[in-house]
Amino acid sequence: MLTKFRSVSREVVPVHLDGNVSIDPSAAIAPGVLLQAEENSRITIGAGVCIGAGTILHASGGNLDICMGVCLGRGVLIIGSGTIEQNACIGAGTTVIDPQIAADAVISTHSLIGDFSRGEVSVVDSPTPPEPSTPPPAAPAPTAAWDTSDAWDSPVVSPPIAQVDPPPATSTIAKIEIDVTAVKSVAGRANFERLKRHLFPNG
Repeated sequence: MLTKFRSVSREVVPVHLDGNVSIDPSAAIAPGVLLQAEENSRITIGAGVCIGAGTILHASGGNLDICMGVCLGRGVLIIGSGTIEQNACIGAGTTVIDPQIAADAVISTHSLIGDFSRGEVSVVDSPTPPEPSTPPPAAPAPTAAWDTSDAWDSPVVSPPIAQVDPPPATSTIAKIEIDVTAVKSVAGRANFERLKRHLFPNG
């Protein structure tokens, strides 16, 4: 059944209703929303609920209650029976099966909630890498900052030092020999003798 529903913006928009559906007048519903309740089921939309375009609510096996202040994003799919408590927010593109959403809960976009058909998700361990054919060389053992071995207690032996004897001390006195005959023939000797007699007449 196609029903014209007046939104908050006073715009008359088409909303598809089928079955037992109750909508509070203050709810804001975008175009293209489908509200369908199977036999012996009911959909209740509370006050201040906001439903985005293209959202589908399909009640089956019981009542589907959307409480006051709930916000359903664009393209949300809710199937089964359950309750979305007040002020909860469900992101766009999310699928919820048999909802049991607590008050003020926030569901991220494109989530899948309530689908137990896939069973538990097992964590696959990463394969163990094969052991190398030759073990890697062992790392050298760490050395302590202070070596407590007996090497520190043993006396330090220095290598023998070669003794080099100093050369024998030789004192050489230079001997100067003057040839008296050569002195007499030195030039200027006559002038020296004359000056000597003049300065030292008694000498």
